Amino acid sequence: MSHLSIGIVGGGIVGSTAAYYLARQGYKVTLFDEETGQATKAAAGIICPWFTLRRNKPWYFLVSNGAEFYHQLIQDLKEDGHETNGLYQAIGTLLPRKNQPSLERDAQRAQERLEQSPAIVGVETLTTQQVNERFPLLNSPYPASFVKGGARVDGEALIATLKEAFQQLGGTYINQRVHLKRHEETVSVHTDESSYTFDRLLLASGAWLPNLLEPLGFEVAIRPQKGQLYSAFNEEWVGNNWPVVMAPGKFDIIPNENGEIVIGATHEDDRDYSLDVEMERINDLVNFAEEWIPGFSEYPIHRIKVGIRAYTPDSGVLVGEVPTLSNVWAVSGLGSSGLTSGPFIGHQWSQLIHTGQWQITKEDFPIETYISPKAD
Repeated sequence: MSHLSIGIVGGGIVGSTAAYYLARQGYKVTLFDEETGQATKAAAGIICPWFTLRRNKPWYFLVSNGAEFYHQLIQDLKEDGHETNGLYQAIGTLLPRKNQPSLERDAQRAQERLEQSPAIVGVETLTTQQVNERFPLLNSPYPASFVKGGARVDGEALIATLKEAFQQLGGTYINQRVHLKRHEETVSVHTDESSYTFDRLLLASGAWLPNLLEPLGFEVAIRPQKGQLYSAFNEEWVGNNWPVVMAPGKFDIIPNENGEIVIGATHEDDRDYSLDVEMERINDLVNFAEEWIPGFSEYPIHRIKVGIRAYTPDSGVLVGEVPTLSNVWAVSGLGSSGLTSGPFIGHQWSQLIHTGQWQITKEDFPIETYISPKAD
């Protein structure tokens, strides 16, 4: 067992994964999480990053490796005796396309990326009729690319399993709000009752990172984005094996084998940290769902979830050691791709602590772009 003490602030997908793997390696790990507005719990839950039009190579490095890493994560949890059914399922992803060139582009991109990203498995071009046969409730007006390795993830259940696994391995979980105090190049972590010091500290608090670092004299370029989703339930949908759908536009359709179909999520940039349910936006989701699944609006709302994503001004990812601090790292700015890249980043940080090396290239993720000491 290592004698290093590890502190992690933020129990979302990054923090919980890092805590699990470090506890697995025998480290003394303390995870702090207030569990308010966590983006992971309200994430739509689709893992299919390979066909994005986004050209940011460092970002794509994280999401493509994140998609691959899920197989190891689920296998490790299974080996440790945890129930993994329903956490991650590679049931395929439908990408409805409005024109033939888009379908051809998907096929070409899959061919180019398959060697480096075997989780893609392959891509099949489906006619409109075949699309609706794969997902019988669907009434798509378009043909689609069917990504065989596309997957759905239950973010909330995955977080719960990681926290359970981490604690069974001897980790300490503290469900309280914290603040930091600076001591020259190091910081201590404080709750209302206690204070803690650690040999290594990870700040994985998502959109709340400014709340931690700004009182210590830092400027933090992170903004919150509100996301809302809702679901309907029907017993007749239980046990389905329908693929997830990344429809044209911002919303997705995620059928779960428990009989629940999730629609979402919204993107509100002007709500600050509000977690209030906004029925006007939920109705936007209902109307979208009705377009793709006729009659869906007649089902009562089963669940509504609200979370807060973290974004940097240029939508880049913030990851690295906090400038002017020693042994304090931060991760934020994952946006709507956090569920895809988060486990990989959390595991990479655990490898950095354990072996001194990780696959994160500092030059690709200049943290000082987003975190800097305030000018006097």
